[in-house]
Amino acid sequence: MAPDYNMSDLDRANDEFVQLAKKYNLNPAMLKDIVIQRNRGMNNAQIAQHLGINRNTVNKYVNTLDQMDQEELIELLGLICLIGAGAYLFLQFLRSLGGNQ
Repeated sequence: MAPDYNMSDLDRANDEFVQLAKKYNLNPAMLKDIVIQRNRGMNNAQIAQHLGINRNTVNKYVNTLDQMDQEELIELLGLICLIGAGAYLFLQFLRSLGGNQ
């Protein structure tokens, strides 16, 4: 995809995030919410209750995240940070990678 120079960096990041979510047939807004709540330490049942969605839906999203390769997961988390979840999420993930290698 050629860059659209009329778009802001935030718009481009959001567009890339939406495309990545759609690649896995996930709702972008729900994906973002689930990732943020997992980062806050909630388990799947707590996330479902907090977001008012079915636990099986949360399980589907988490299982999909677990199936992503490391490069896509890093891209996903980076994009979430850029579109408003905060850099701490990404930093915490990077630290967890260092502990697992």
